Amino acid sequence: MTANAVAAGTFGDYLSSEFPSQINVDVTEFCNLACTHCPYETVTKIKGANRRHLNVEWHDRMIDEVATVGKGHCRFLRYTGDGEPLLHPKLPEMVAYAVKRTGLPVNVTTNGLLMVENRARALLDAGVTVIDISLDAHDPDTYAKIRVKGDLAVAQANIRELIRLKREGGYNVRVMVSFVRQPLNDREAEPFKAFWEAEGADDVVLRIQHSCAGSVPDMTAQMWAQAPKERRPCLYPWERLVLKPDGQFSFCPADWLHEANIGSIENSTVQQVWQGQKLEALRQAHRASDYANHPFCGKCPDWSVIRWPGEGQNYMAIMERASAS
Repeated sequence: MTANAVAAGTFGDYLSSEFPSQINVDVTEFCNLACTHCPYETVTKIKGANRRHLNVEWHDRMIDEVATVGKGHCRFLRYTGDGEPLLHPKLPEMVAYAVKRTGLPVNVTTNGLLMVENRARALLDAGVTVIDISLDAHDPDTYAKIRVKGDLAVAQANIRELIRLKREGGYNVRVMVSFVRQPLNDREAEPFKAFWEAEGADDVVLRIQHSCAGSVPDMTAQMWAQAPKERRPCLYPWERLVLKPDGQFSFCPADWLHEANIGSIENSTVQQVWQGQKLEALRQAHRASDYANHPFCGKCPDWSVIRWPGEGQNYMAIMERASAS
C-alpha cells in the first residue's frame, strides 16, 4: 500500500472490507506467568474466580462463519489469549475443528512451559500450522526477571522436544521462537537468534516492544516521545477482530479491559461487527485523528510501530510464508 493509502485508512492488499483478514481467538484469562511487559497481573489476574475460558460453542459458531461467509477474505487464525492458551482444556479440539472446517493456517502462541509431549502431540495431530513460543531471553537470569514464575530450562527442553516430534513425525508445522526487545534483554537478542537457529527453529522473530495500548506506563511515555508528530491510523481496525473469552469482540489484541464495545458473539456475527457502525465510526476517528469518543485508541502509541501491508515484515507475512511451506 502507498503512504497516502495508509494515511487515509483504506482497505487494500490483503485487507478486506467484507470480513477481517485475521481473527485472534483469545481462549483464556488464566496464566501461569507474571511477565513484566504484560498487564496480566494488574488487569486480568485480579478478576480472580471471574476469569474464564472461551466457550467452545461460541468458538465453533465463529469458525463456521469464517468457513462460509469469511471464505476468501480471512487469511489465518491465531490462538492466543489474555493468558496462556495451553491452559484451556479444549484447545487441541478447537484447533482441530478450525483446521478441518476452514482449511486456513492456524497459529498457536504460547509461553511453552506447558508444552509437554502429550500436549505437543495433540496440537501437531490437530494440524496447527505455526507454534509460536514467546521466550524473551537467552540468559536464565534475564528470563527469570522478565518471565516471572517461569523456568527457561523447562521452556527450552519443551521446544527441543517439539522440534524432535515435528521431525520424527513428518508434521508440516513451523516452530517459531520469539523475543520482545526491551531494556532488560536487548543485549541478548543476537545470541538468542543464533542459538535457536542452531537448535532447529524454523523462525526466530525479534519483536519491538509495544505499550499494550497504553497499559504499560513507562513504555507508553517512551513511545509517545519517539512517535512521529503527525499521527496516522492504526492497522488493527482494518485488519482483525479478536474474540475474547467472555464472547466480546474487539479489534485490538491489547484490549485487556475489553473496552472496544463493538459487539458480542452472543448476539452478533463476525461480519455484522466488521461492517457495523461502531467499527466504521472508529475507523473514521483514526482517519481524522479525532479520538474524543474513542479514548482507548486515543491513549495508545502503538500505532507508531505497527506496519501496514507493504511496509516490511509483519505477522501476516510470517503466516503466509508458513502456509506456503
